[in-house]
Amino acid sequence: MNRREFVLGSLTAGSLMMLPPWARAGEKSIQGLFGQNALSEMAPLQRLSRFGGSTEVEGDLFDEAHEIFWSKDSYLAKKGGIPAVSAQYDVVIIGGGIAGLSSAYYLKGKKILIIDGHTRMGGNSKSQVYGKNYISQGAAYITMPERGDEIDQFLGSLRLKQSFRKVEHEAEAVYMNGRYINGFWDGATDPAWADEFRYAHKKFLDVYENSYPELPIWDSSSAGRSHFNSLDGVPFTKWIQNELGTVHPHIMEYISMYCWSSFGASPDEISAAQGLNFLSCDLAGTLVLPGGNGLISEAVFQDLARRNNVTMLNHSFAVDLRSEGGKAVVCFKNSSNQLVTVSARQCIVASPKMVMKKVITGLSSAQEKAMGNVHYRAYLVANIFLRKKIPSLGYDIFALQGQVPRSEYEDSKNRVFADIVFSDWALKDVANQSVLTLYMPLPYDMAQQYLFNPDLYNKYLGRIKAKLTPALPGMGLTWNDVSGIRLVRYGHALPVAQTNGVKSGLFEAASQSIDNCIHFANQDNWGNPCFETSFGAALGVLRNIQ
Repeated sequence: MNRREFVLGSLTAGSLMMLPPWARAGEKSIQGLFGQNALSEMAPLQRLSRFGGSTEVEGDLFDEAHEIFWSKDSYLAKKGGIPAVSAQYDVVIIGGGIAGLSSAYYLKGKKILIIDGHTRMGGNSKSQVYGKNYISQGAAYITMPERGDEIDQFLGSLRLKQSFRKVEHEAEAVYMNGRYINGFWDGATDPAWADEFRYAHKKFLDVYENSYPELPIWDSSSAGRSHFNSLDGVPFTKWIQNELGTVHPHIMEYISMYCWSSFGASPDEISAAQGLNFLSCDLAGTLVLPGGNGLISEAVFQDLARRNNVTMLNHSFAVDLRSEGGKAVVCFKNSSNQLVTVSARQCIVASPKMVMKKVITGLSSAQEKAMGNVHYRAYLVANIFLRKKIPSLGYDIFALQGQVPRSEYEDSKNRVFADIVFSDWALKDVANQSVLTLYMPLPYDMAQQYLFNPDLYNKYLGRIKAKLTPALPGMGLTWNDVSGIRLVRYGHALPVAQTNGVKSGLFEAASQSIDNCIHFANQDNWGNPCFETSFGAALGVLRNIQ
């Protein structure tokens, strides 16, 4: 399995452009595809009681988590130590994101426990709904599966295929200094240099068609691994210079905003292999669901909720994980603030390794070191609720200023958001009111500390207002048309796709199974933050434990 194989066009043009039946049916639609479980507390798809903002920052719960992870020994001592095993399972899954839910989905017939520290399952793939407004709170799209491949079958089994809409990137629109400009890759932002834009676009598509660096890599001795490694040792910026020369600053700024948004990192940091794995693939076309990838999480969640042998617990943090006697022993804090210990034949760790290295007892020094060398970036997502309906100007529009950013820390504070998603585009603007989604990466180390600020909402409200206000007139809006803002924070949203991360074996060293009973399934298995890699990592683990 690899990301390009998912992009070769399994869905017909007619089905891609159809409104899903639950949308055509109107507001009662949510009872159609998703049913009553969509309204439960832990569901990835949350139904809002009103259309508007909230001053409560959603997402990661920092205070409780850090008390556990940064002071594990004292926390356990305060709780009286690790209790005795009270239940046994076939499989325990730590983390209820795409990788964790997908793993459970395929483990039919197994007695499974899924624990997640958050209120809602879904990880980075959560959504909200109010009436016909489906709103992404995280991951926004996937690439197009190949007909009949694992992802195509997966989406088909979830009855989601006809609900996607295809994004064509040939006439890419951007926002630049108060204007929305169509035809970026045709040089619309600087027509005198149009040939340079077209050449760069053609070069990326040529990579996609003829020399695509594929992930995941299952055979370490394959030609694909050798090709990926040759690109992984080169920073993306260096590859661009080598292949394209000195590119137009608008192109380099676009690539920088793309890397910020997709990787939480600059093109100087990520490898050429990782950058091309994403950008060339995305330019060939992407697929979106109403509300983004949260609807995938929701469909899997509902399937699991109907199974008698699957237990899902929210507000449940893993505190200790170890291998004992050929089994995995998991101690976790449950929603009642009590410690519970269970054992399982197999444990799938579907959580970031920077967290799990604090949890796992008995890690080898080499694996602990590798986990410590995988870096992560924080992320904020803001949803802007509008008092009126506006036509979508596209789906995902990158925000440019006409110059390449020089400092990730300073420039990300100044720019605030990297791209604007028109949330209602996927359903062809059928809702009576509109929502804009701002993707606000924090593309530098240690940004997580800023998310602890108790005044985070007001701090970012001011920044958003300052930067979004000039963008509103182009949509026929003023700030008075904004009814409210909802903010979501993710402390460890994206593993950095660092240069040499795959070539050196870093990601694989951090992801090695432990004693054939503790396995890792997460996007950080390959440092490649996307749905396809999370899903692929889950299938990779299942091959080992089925």
